Amino acid sequence: MGILSRLVNKQIWKMPKLWVGFLKLAYQTQPRSFDVLLQLPPPQLEVALNKYPNLRPHLSSFVNRQNLHNKLPRHTLNILGFVNEPQQAPMPFAPAALQTADATSSLPGANIM
Repeated sequence: MGILSRLVNKQIWKMPKLWVGFLKLAYQTQPRSFDVLLQLPPPQLEVALNKYPNLRPHLSSFVNRQNLHNKLPRHTLNILGFVNEPQQAPMPFAPAALQTADATSSLPGANIM
């Protein structure tokens, strides 16, 4: 695992042929490789989990058992399914005339609802 960790520090994902072998070895050596996988930057972790989808639940369980939630970046937790990023709700459509309308009316006694 020490060698795999050093490869993460050397940005193994920038060497495509070696990256494929790294991912295969990390998959085959699980659960011992979980600490190494969690050292990956979030985009590379996501690539690894997309390549080996059945790795995701095992890695998530490891994070739960080790109580690593406070030690991992939010984006990593999001990739593992612990954080649901709220999606920004679309702005409701309102005609421009209504958006700029004044709250007061020019007609006496008229109420805007």
